Amino acid sequence: MAVFKNGPNGSFSGKVGSVVGYKWKGLDVIRGLPRKSHKPRSEARLANEQAMKVIMEALKPLTVFIRTSFRNVAEPLNMSAFNLALSLNKKQAIKGEYPHLEIDWSQFRTSQGNLPGAEAVNAEWTDGGLHISWQDNSGAEDAYGSDRLSILIYSHASGVWQNFLNETTRDAGACILPASANWTGTEIEVFLTFMSFGSERVSDSTHVHVAAE
Repeated sequence: MAVFKNGPNGSFSGKVGSVVGYKWKGLDVIRGLPRKSHKPRSEARLANEQAMKVIMEALKPLTVFIRTSFRNVAEPLNMSAFNLALSLNKKQAIKGEYPHLEIDWSQFRTSQGNLPGAEAVNAEWTDGGLHISWQDNSGAEDAYGSDRLSILIYSHASGVWQNFLNETTRDAGACILPASANWTGTEIEVFLTFMSFGSERVSDSTHVHVAAE
């Protein structure tokens, strides 16, 4: 049953025939109900579904971070931050041919924004853990030394993310991250994101690959 708001000429919520009315981000939205199809799915559709699954599995553990790291770009588009991250990465961070699709980590993004990102990044395993360095570009295009750095690391060996949120600041230029025993010295993907105080501005993520020792 649908409920009309503001009389018969107003918006409605609920199901009416083949459409559903609901509220999304303060907007009154109507969408059609999905229709069942008995046609065999094409290879293109199967490839699209696999690409969606691959990206979804990679992004889902980062949901809380993504709500902030894509928020400023997503809001003007009337999209959720997660849906924008999903759409962007599905378009640019998939490689291979169906049914062997996989992530192109060099194109994968964990954040998007107009704050200057990390430059001249280097990462390597040391006896003390993972040593990461970057160029201190404070003062360039409103980049401040106090901008906070978050580092996200994906371990191929364990298949999980390690998140070091607000680990240090832009002007530090380097840091050493402790590593748990199950992924020390293994192949990893490292993503660096700067955020201004209060997260009003966010940088595009910067990626660096670290090979296994």
